[in-house]
Amino acid sequence: MTAARILLKDQLFTREKVELMAGEIVSVDPAFRRDEFVAAVVARFPELELKARIDWIATCLEENLPHDFRRAAGVLVRSLPAAADPALSDGDFGDFIYAPYAEYIARRGCTVADLEFSLAALREVTTRFSAEFAIRRFLDAFPDQVLAALLVWTEDEHYHVRRLCSEGTRPRLPWARNLTLPYDVGIPLLDRLFADPTRYVTRSVANHVNDISKKDPNLALDTLERWRASGRRHPREMGYVVRHAARTLVRADHPRALDIVSSSLVEARQTKDAK
Repeated sequence: MTAARILLKDQLFTREKVELMAGEIVSVDPAFRRDEFVAAVVARFPELELKARIDWIATCLEENLPHDFRRAAGVLVRSLPAAADPALSDGDFGDFIYAPYAEYIARRGCTVADLEFSLAALREVTTRFSAEFAIRRFLDAFPDQVLAALLVWTEDEHYHVRRLCSEGTRPRLPWARNLTLPYDVGIPLLDRLFADPTRYVTRSVANHVNDISKKDPNLALDTLERWRASGRRHPREMGYVVRHAARTLVRADHPRALDIVSSSLVEARQTKDAK
């Protein structure tokens, strides 16, 4: 008899994790109604899918945090555990249990008055769990200001923040709301990130270009060729970006994509042989 498979939503969102979150919040805001919050959150877990659980926890946060947005968001930020190690060369999202923090900030702080404050808060959250879903609400509402902030963040010391610049602007980000911006809006950001030393970042860059390839193959391939010609990326790593970014076109036997991938593989081998 095989053991029952534990669903991803039940691995990522558990009573224990909700209790941990509530305890962290209480440590900076003793007035937070921990027991009421935990009971309300977990009561609906059986009926909710993964993304809906994020939204529900954000709703429960709204009901239990101070009404003043900046005070409440400040509580959440101060309660966060230590950020992911910025010296790592790769990583993952972090802990899903902190996704509702970014959702809360997007719901309550996407205003002219709170924009700068909210972006700073999202920067903190994304070093614990990616704020790629939440940043899209700000991009739609304040595109010029947020794109300018993301351009600065492409040089942030923390690789999670740099990744957000690519992942948050992806044209076809899974599970996320569609952006109202043009599909090529992220190209200036990717131009700064494709040579990032962290694979976690360049994997996002490649996924972003793959998204673009489904709308505009020539733009995607022109971008890859321009990056290859720049010499800013080691051929082995450039080969990874090219292969991953062109994978949809390669599966469709797109002639130009096949040629670019083949050429990048040759360059990588030649570099390896020259050592």
